[in-house]
Amino acid sequence: TKDAKPSLALPRHLRTVISPMLDFATLCESLARATRSGASPHDALLVSLQRHQFQHPCWSALFDDATAQQSCDNSLATARETVEPRSNDAQCLSLLESAMVHGNFVPSALDHASSVLRDRAACSAELAVAASQAQLSARLLSMLPFVLLGGAILVSSQFRSSLWSPIVLCPLFLGFILNRVGWRWISSLISRAVHDEPDDIGQLTEHLCVSLRTGLSMTHACERWRTVSSTGNAVADLISAGAPLEEALLPLATTHPISGKNLGHTIVEAERDGLPILDTVMRLATDNRIERRRQIDTRIRQLPTRLSIPLVLCVLPSFLLLSVAPLVLASLSQLSVSLPSITH
Repeated sequence: TKDAKPSLALPRHLRTVISPMLDFATLCESLARATRSGASPHDALLVSLQRHQFQHPCWSALFDDATAQQSCDNSLATARETVEPRSNDAQCLSLLESAMVHGNFVPSALDHASSVLRDRAACSAELAVAASQAQLSARLLSMLPFVLLGGAILVSSQFRSSLWSPIVLCPLFLGFILNRVGWRWISSLISRAVHDEPDDIGQLTEHLCVSLRTGLSMTHACERWRTVSSTGNAVADLISAGAPLEEALLPLATTHPISGKNLGHTIVEAERDGLPILDTVMRLATDNRIERRRQIDTRIRQLPTRLSIPLVLCVLPSFLLLSVAPLVLASLSQLSVSLPSITH
């Protein structure tokens, strides 16, 4: 919906991260509605792609391929292989593959995929708002000394006449260097704080929920991890090689000792007792979402404290050197001291 999209006041590169995730979630919802209304997977996919008009070329290739082959599963796999594995487009295509079984979309699986994408968009939006506020504050503090300096040049003829003297140029040059260093430092801190690296175990858990909603067995659902991450690919390779499920899940504990071991233990127990596991995996997915939100909230709260270091060491000294020191030094350079003559 339009209300869910981020404000245009956000930086452009952050809007390009958030908006596609919301559009992908809307795509899953459109496919779920079309499937429930009785449309074939092929027709539902073509109509939804025509409606949304995604920017990445892989979606145009998916539309052309689906039109030519009359098959959705192969077209989705081909389109996913043409994009960066950890990109937003690849995540959406992988979720669409997980929501399909025997060439048909499962509406409940698409609904879960939509909730996953919307949650990721919400996390990115929170980081974007924090970054936007920090960037605005840093930009104002960085530009203020230049504004005051320009005002002094326009108002004071005495300052203009002394502007090119070495005693005034030296602090101006040093203040400019400190100001630019501080801005670069602040920008790098903000970029690292808002960089939303996908959680490997969280992605595997969400894909497992989507696959289980299609009615697949636990083993077949874990085999679909091949397209999610390198850890999931290792598990899928072991399953394809005929390894027992308990042995095939060892890469989870090796790569992620705590969360991966917990997920693997839950899957093995469910496979042993034969009881339904979807509710248990859903709880794991919910716990992962809560933990991710907590980490994002921590990063947002730490950002002002981290930014105080370049502000104190670079931006504030540059303010003194660019706006205060030149005025004082220019006034001192205009002073002349006359000494009385001494006669014998």
